[in-house]
Amino acid sequence: MVRWQKSFGGREKYWSCDLKKDRINDCVIRAIAHGTGMDYKVAYDEIFALAMSEGNMPNNPKLWEKYLKSLGWTKNSPMKNGRGRKLRLTNYPEQGTYIVRTSGHLTCIKDGVLLDSWDCRDWCGNSYFTPPTEEV
Repeated sequence: MVRWQKSFGGREKYWSCDLKKDRINDCVIRAIAHGTGMDYKVAYDEIFALAMSEGNMPNNPKLWEKYLKSLGWTKNSPMKNGRGRKLRLTNYPEQGTYIVRTSGHLTCIKDGVLLDSWDCRDWCGNSYFTPPTEEV
């Protein structure tokens, strides 16, 4: 069963994350920083640069999917249980790295730990990305 660990993906090294008002809807950047292991600010700068060059927003799925694919990540259909229903994040495999798209949110599961600023384990994964070296 996947555990949850509160994490801001490294944002706290650059900006405050202490108060509710500090939450800025940066789930795309957090998830990519967690999944790839890159520094939060590097992910932030690269996503925003791509968004600016394409006249788009960083949290637009077309943009961040393009970015992940450029890094060699593979998009996968949702994981399903034996009855064909989408898996809740709490039931994802405990081995491997997954950047998971849920309803209006992007998060990362790494070796059985959901790394995010809030606990979304009860949500179902709509699709997920795996890194270049991992296959499910």
